[in-house]
Amino acid sequence: MDKISVVVPVYNVKKYLEKSFESIADQTYDNLEIVLVDDGATDGSGKLCDELAKKDNRVKVCHKVNGGLSSARNHGLLNATGDYTIFIDSDDYIHPDMISSLYSEIKRTDSDVAVCGIMNVYNTKEVPQCSDTEIVFECDREKFLKELLIGEKIPGSVCNKLIKKEIADKLQFPVGKIYEDAFYHLDLVKAAKSYVVITKPYYYYFHRGDSITTQKYNPRKLHMIEAYTGYIDYINNEFPSLKDEAFFRLAYAHFVVLDSMLLVDDYKKLPDYKDVVGFLKKNAFKIADNHIFRKGRRIAALALKVNVGIYRALMLQDLKKNKGIN
Repeated sequence: MDKISVVVPVYNVKKYLEKSFESIADQTYDNLEIVLVDDGATDGSGKLCDELAKKDNRVKVCHKVNGGLSSARNHGLLNATGDYTIFIDSDDYIHPDMISSLYSEIKRTDSDVAVCGIMNVYNTKEVPQCSDTEIVFECDREKFLKELLIGEKIPGSVCNKLIKKEIADKLQFPVGKIYEDAFYHLDLVKAAKSYVVITKPYYYYFHRGDSITTQKYNPRKLHMIEAYTGYIDYINNEFPSLKDEAFFRLAYAHFVVLDSMLLVDDYKKLPDYKDVVGFLKKNAFKIADNHIFRKGRRIAALALKVNVGIYRALMLQDLKKNKGIN
């Protein structure tokens, strides 16, 4: 039976870590190496890692100076010795059959990467990323990239993917960047040729109110636009048939950044505001014609072209409406 390395970066998540760890330790696939990377935690998470290692001889603990999520994942990978690698975030948790299902599929198809669906976990409800949770399919680079950019059948998290060691060992997460998974996936597409996908939502992604995706604007948010600009360049050269999907994801990145900017009172004074809103206004009709976007977002793009204030009012109303799930 092949050994699977589970790399878990840990930083100030003491109240979530034990649940996450137990979901990994209780997997129906038993031959695991659980690499807990204490990334300089200050809340006792590092000590808890050591305590968990005493209870389970499959655990390997690495303590390091804080360097961020990418640094912690890279460090864990250097200490992983399994035949396959999977990354799990320490504030999320996984279904007991997740790893066994991914392993079965990757062996059945001899793929480089196996993917499962994601369950989005909010305070008041759980929502699967893909509405059809029983799909199983194999794909090449082009198909994988298409579905990754759309984000339904293949969500953009790296944590729902089992990767062959020889592929994972070629890749690094970008230290100093946020939205690191977006950068990583482009490198993954260049390195891996074959993929198998199941949409059953085995990975439980917990939406924390204090996560990077729910915070007000800071300049690092622009990393998302930077990441998907890289996809545009790659797709133009390698898969020009995916231009609509690539534009969708780049435009979506601009919306994410703009929405965070509009949570700031003096948003018009932000240095990058004009560039971000200018891109969306310039491409408003193109967005409205791109049916990968949901209807509400296409209408919002037209509202934005007419008046930013109207768009901001609609956005804040939507935030208030959905407050119960965050």
